[in-house]
Formats: sequence, structure tokens, C-alpha cells
Amino acid sequence: MKKNVRLVDIAEKLDLTKVSVSKALRDHPDISSETRKRVKKVAREMGYRPNLVARSLTSKKSQTIGVIIPKMANYFFAPVIDGIYNAANNSDYEVVLGISLEDEKLEKKHIESMLNMRVDGLLVSITEQTKNAARFKIVREMGIDLVFFDRGFSDAGFTYIKVDDRNSAKTGVKYLIDRGCKKIAHLAGYDSVEIGKERKAGYLEALSEASEEMSGPAIVYGGYSEKDGYLGFEKILNQYGKPEAIFAVTYPVGLGALEYMNDHKINPNDITILTFGGSEFNKHLVNPFICIEQPTYELGTVAFRQIEKEMNSEIQPTPKIIELTAKLNR
Repeated sequence: MKKNVRLVDIAEKLDLTKVSVSKALRDHPDISSETRKRVKKVAREMGYRPNLVARSLTSKKSQTIGVIIPKMANYFFAPVIDGIYNAANNSDYEVVLGISLEDEKLEKKHIESMLNMRVDGLLVSITEQTKNAARFKIVREMGIDLVFFDRGFSDAGFTYIKVDDRNSAKTGVKYLIDRGCKKIAHLAGYDSVEIGKERKAGYLEALSEASEEMSGPAIVYGGYSEKDGYLGFEKILNQYGKPEAIFAVTYPVGLGALEYMNDHKINPNDITILTFGGSEFNKHLVNPFICIEQPTYELGTVAFRQIEKEMNSEIQPTPKIIELTAKLNR
């Protein structure tokens, strides 16, 4: 069996102290750049792996954060996770990722598992089924810091990092109105999820402030996936007739609506699609969507920096809403 390489083994080989080796591996400024490079090279050659368990027992911190998201195969969450991982890596934190698959029971299981793993903090984007913050009470009772990002609760006593959903949606719908669209339908999310509620509110505000020639609201509620967009667009046609434009609560919902049009020989040129969120895939569409582009990577970075700040605070942090600015991509 291969022997576990210890700090003392590296120290003996390089004729350094164990403390110096430890500092070099952590890029401590007390150690010269040349020595750091030499220590890391020997550590790699010897197959050294840091003992994270021992470190956590000594510091009473695991240097680990838990991140829970609804889905990974999503145009929004992938760059957000990139932002979290890169920021965490720069701060010497490990990330444990849990994917709830929009299932509140699985979300609860992930929370409990991560608390049992003694994570130092949690970053959570809730499922579309999660209607209240009751399940996060245990996190507070255990003294673990938690920050919501993208999807969360504004009134739950936790910091919430999000995009300015209402005003961004309003700006996007007003752009459609200014282009001459009078019959604008909304493929909405659920009101129990704040992003759905706020984006719908922006849509309604834009319509109410427009001229009297506008058609009234045409709203169908559903989830945030392509399937929801497909089924939702069919309901729009059945309940309200063919719209001039649709505002989709997410980019995948917009893709679902487009798929329905293609399957049922509806010309995409006849219906303008505005989506909250975008994708690199958009430029490959014959008729690209108008997108409300979210600062996804920045959202991940800001979320990690905030949870790190709260985890390291010597006083109880004051919960706050941090809103980032989206940009309309015409």
C-alpha cells in the first residue's frame, strides 16, 4: 500500500520546517515565490494530498460550501456555477454541488446531507415547488450561513442575490410595445417563485402604462423548462389566439414555444419572442430571440463573495437584497 505523504516528509526532503511547507502550499506571503514553487513541485512529485479532515478539525471549519441548484442542463446555471467555482477556488474553498431536479424533497435531502458534511455555508437556488422558507429554518438553527441566489425568498431573513427581475422584464416588454406589438402574451412562471412573480409584474406594468390600443394581458402559468414552453404556447393559442409576440419567463421556455411553432407549421417570423435570459445558442437560431441578458458569471461570483463575507463575519450579518442589472440584447 502506498504511504500517505505528510507535510513532514516534504519538509525533510527540502530541509525546511513543516510550518514553512504548509505556508508555501497555501501561497502565504511569508514564503518567497521561489520556495513556494520548489515546495509545490516536490509535493506533486511525492503525490502529496492535503488532509482536509485534519484541517477542518484544527480550524473547526471545513473550508467547504454547499451549492444547490434546480438543474444543471440549463443555459442559466452553467455559467453561474463557473463563477462560484472560480471564486471559491481563489479563496481556497471546496464546493459540494447538489442538483434538486426541481424536486423539493430532493432539495431537502441535499440540505440535510450538506449540513451533516459540516459545510461552512450554503448557496441555494430553490426549486419551482418550494413555496416557503420553512425548511431553511434548520440551517439557521445550526448556525450555518445561507445565501439565496437567482431563486429565493426576499422575506426569509437570508441575503438574496438576484437580478432586478421586475424592471428588467418591464424594459423588455416596453421594447416590444415600442416596436408596434399590441398583442403580447406571457409564458409565465409560478407566483410562488419570486422570479416568476416579479417578471410577470414587470410585464403587467409595461402593458398598463402603454396606450389604450394595447390588447389586455394574456398569461399562461407553468414551469421554467422547454416542455413548459411547448405546452404553454399551445394554451396561449387555445385561450387567447395567436399573439404578435410572447414574453417567456426563461430562455428554455422560449425554446419550447419555438419548438411548438416548428411542429405545427407556425411561421416564427410572425411572432416575436422575448426571453428573460439568453444563451450562446441564440445566435444560431434562424430568428434569434430578443433576450434580457443576465450577468450570470457575475451572479455566481457575487454569491460566493457574499457567503464568504457572512461566514467570516464576527457579528451576525444583516440580511439584504442584492440586485444585479440585466441588459436587453436586441
